[in-house]
Amino acid sequence: MAALELSRRGFGVAVLDWRANIGDKLCTGIIGKECADLWPPAPEHIHGGASSATVVSPYGKRYRIERPSAQAYIVDRVAYVNSVAERAQLAGAEYILNSRVTDIRVTGSNVIVTARAEEALNRYVCRIIIMASGFGSPLLRMVGFKSDPGGGDPGSNYLVGCQVNAIAPNLTETEVYLGSAAAVKSFAWLVPLSDSQALAGMAPRHRLNGQMTDFLSRLRSEDRISEVADRPRTWGIPIRPLSPSYADRTLVAGDAAGLVKPTTGGGIYYAFLSGRIAADAAQTAIDSGRYAAKDLRGYESAWKRVFGRELRIGSYARMLFETLSDDQIERLLDEFLSEEAIADYIGEDIAFDWHSNVILKALRHINIRRALTTLGPSAAPFVARLMQAGR
Repeated sequence: MAALELSRRGFGVAVLDWRANIGDKLCTGIIGKECADLWPPAPEHIHGGASSATVVSPYGKRYRIERPSAQAYIVDRVAYVNSVAERAQLAGAEYILNSRVTDIRVTGSNVIVTARAEEALNRYVCRIIIMASGFGSPLLRMVGFKSDPGGGDPGSNYLVGCQVNAIAPNLTETEVYLGSAAAVKSFAWLVPLSDSQALAGMAPRHRLNGQMTDFLSRLRSEDRISEVADRPRTWGIPIRPLSPSYADRTLVAGDAAGLVKPTTGGGIYYAFLSGRIAADAAQTAIDSGRYAAKDLRGYESAWKRVFGRELRIGSYARMLFETLSDDQIERLLDEFLSEEAIADYIGEDIAFDWHSNVILKALRHINIRRALTTLGPSAAPFVARLMQAGR
């Protein structure tokens, strides 16, 4: 997205990627309506729209949420992201694939990037770099970042995504599974694609420890899937933003900066937004000739204005959720997803990419607040932080 925006504005842009296929990254591929409106996927890249979903409680109770129209779309993630790269190339960006960056040197006058393509080492000189290199990228340390969004205690700042292609002939809508029998301190999912195919996955905070095997066995036993089409694959999902997300002649966007929804781990929309914001910051730097870190701090201020509140409230909501036992989750779902509650305070506030409104509105609802008072002292600090963040 950054390459597309800058190329359209007439700047010289080179994109270095170690992959041969742009966008070839593990992902469930669900985007909200707002993302689809701003950056429409081609019709052939859409598996289907989602106007409803079912939440399955720890003890197997099913809650169905439905809206009159599609709130999200299930897309071919690789094709969708690659289509953005294709537009960037048409606008003038040069894509150099199968090229792995091995060194970055920031000087007072430029940035020198060294990349290996097969046996050759190639060097590129530019005025500013935008790192959109994904979670756990070693490139951050090359430009002086001492930590990354997944730094610190393993399991504290990232999720372990695991997903497999499955056959699910009777699946018509997304199903979300909660509780320790699905994914400890997180959730699991079953998402329909085309032609009876589906994605089954989970994103626990800690190691999988056999949870994926158990979940797939459960889906088979409940006739939710008939078979698994390939081996499960895993990836890291950051849930804490990098700060600062800039350095001398450097901006960090997307997963590399931890700009991901802490509640669900979704990152496509915020990656697009941060790419566009990074393009604005890069243009400002080039136009002014000022590339020092202090001159680029406006980049972080800009993305915080757009979705920083969502990241903060989503983080507190996730920490609150992780304190809950299966019994407590069950009780809260009875309050939160009852027909009365859905009609009363969810309504039009549900938005796939913006969760803070419904989270805060739920916390203000008298029945939810009563239920929260029974959760004990471990949950109290996060309830308080959520209420404070909403003022």
